[in-house]
Amino acid sequence: MFTRRGKSTEGWALIGFGVLAFLFSVIALSGGFGPVPDDGRAGTLAYLGIPVGIAAIVVGIVGLRRDDRRAGD
Repeated sequence: MFTRRGKSTEGWALIGFGVLAFLFSVIALSGGFGPVPDDGRAGTLAYLGIPVGIAAIVVGIVGLRRDDRRAGD
């Protein structure tokens, strides 16, 4: 997808997405955007952003470690 000289940046992209999703959910659930709607897209994003964000961060870290191991061989 994205490439640097001999390495992939997919891990960094996933980590960035995960951080943004996590922060959006934390701000939304704390009332930063007003009351959290119980239905609709905004409510779904607010409630699912934390687990999706954490999963994206973990997958991004695993991807970076795999790239480092492949580069070392």
